[in-house]
Amino acid sequence: MNQLITSLLLAVLFLTAQPAACQRPVQSAPTLPPAGSLVITNVNVVDVVSERVLPNQTVVILDGCIVSVGHRAPAGRAVQRVDGRGKYLIPGLWDGHTHALASAAEEQVALPRCVAAGITSIRVLNTGRTRADLQATVQAVETGQRVGPRIELAGASFDAPLGEEAGAFPTTYAQGEEWATARLQQGWRALQSSPQLSRDAYMGIADAAQTWHVPLVGPIPESVTALQAVAAGHQIIEPADKLLLGCSGREEELVAAQIHYLAKAQSGATLAELARLRQAALATTFSTSRAAHLAQALVQEKAFVVPLLQATASALPAAAANAARLRYLPAGVRRHREQARPDRRTARGPEQEAQLRTLDSLQNHLIATLQRQGVPLLAGSDAGGAHPFQGYGSGLLNELEHLVAAGLTPAQALRAATVVPAAATGHRYEQGQIDVDFHGDLVLLDDNPLDDIRNLRQVRAVVLRGRLYDRAALAALAADAERAAQQSPAVSTAATR
Repeated sequence: MNQLITSLLLAVLFLTAQPAACQRPVQSAPTLPPAGSLVITNVNVVDVVSERVLPNQTVVILDGCIVSVGHRAPAGRAVQRVDGRGKYLIPGLWDGHTHALASAAEEQVALPRCVAAGITSIRVLNTGRTRADLQATVQAVETGQRVGPRIELAGASFDAPLGEEAGAFPTTYAQGEEWATARLQQGWRALQSSPQLSRDAYMGIADAAQTWHVPLVGPIPESVTALQAVAAGHQIIEPADKLLLGCSGREEELVAAQIHYLAKAQSGATLAELARLRQAALATTFSTSRAAHLAQALVQEKAFVVPLLQATASALPAAAANAARLRYLPAGVRRHREQARPDRRTARGPEQEAQLRTLDSLQNHLIATLQRQGVPLLAGSDAGGAHPFQGYGSGLLNELEHLVAAGLTPAQALRAATVVPAAATGHRYEQGQIDVDFHGDLVLLDDNPLDDIRNLRQVRAVVLRGRLYDRAALAALAADAERAAQQSPAVSTAATR
């Protein structure tokens, strides 16, 4: 047994490919041998759906798929066993909004860091890399050439390289529809929006998404109201800032002002000016009745919301000041950020600080309202790209703690990083739960996360594609990520925006 475990641990830098659905794999000339049998005994299984703990369970994983949850275990010398006595087993976590593949340099850091933190699936948003380049990374992870979580590409974005564009940035309905159709013909299975889209172009893209039966995801454009976006079929709204604007009695007026500004210039300075305008209005015109009405519309249209609470203006400086996270930031990105974006706290006066605290309070109130009304919330870190200081791996754990601080229970926050992202990405029946025929992606914790969400930081082991990564293996992954960060001089395209 000891020899078997030792040989398995020597392979911790590799993963075996598993099928998209958790069925018995049919493999031809696999890169690595199958994961084999793994049995976790005497463990407390956290049922994230019913919000309860099932004590003294035995979980059996065969070839990366859960085949049994109960009290029986297979016998035999070829079975790898883990004693989970006193530990808690949860489904592998999802980071539902990350820019981990923003560059080749960042993915070298991000992928192992995610696994080390218990993140077994990530949903990757806009990046300036080609689809072929991204698919190469996905393939390398799935075939075991790279260590990393399962990767879900969120969809085509406006950061795509020029060679993949269908013309200039769309401004009309026809151009929006043309842009969307071209991306879908390339093989994308979803479409990302942009804050700077005109209303006509956005509607063209939204209609194309409905025609092709693919989700429209990303930010709500500055040119439309929250309810207009919901009615257009915007399936995953991220972040929630435009929803917060939708709770203001001055939303239509502010959107009209935004359209005027966007007609003058499409620049980062313009968007910053718009943000300042609405900050002042939101602090005094937030309506609880409008928030409730918006929540009802989201439920009716089966939309998902990614809050990104820690990406708010007031949270970013604290994230940037965390020196521990800087160890895992690619060196070139770190230098660029230090030169181009000094600590924002130095530029704020007492009045602005008070205003931001008010906005944070209103945002928390909105998120709690959405949760109570039944809007599915999807947890994401926003790590990488424009916000590299959020931290790969740790950023998701921070976001879950922010969700609990906003009013969610630990169980609700945990669902936002397990069953909800699985459902949002079409993996409802194969990921996000500990049940028969689900993927063997699990996290073994020292303490119960239903008691305290911070217990997610006490990772004892991670099971990914049926392979066990104990604490030593996870520490080695974290060390690899730090080493890659220190050696990388690159600056990602998205990070410089």
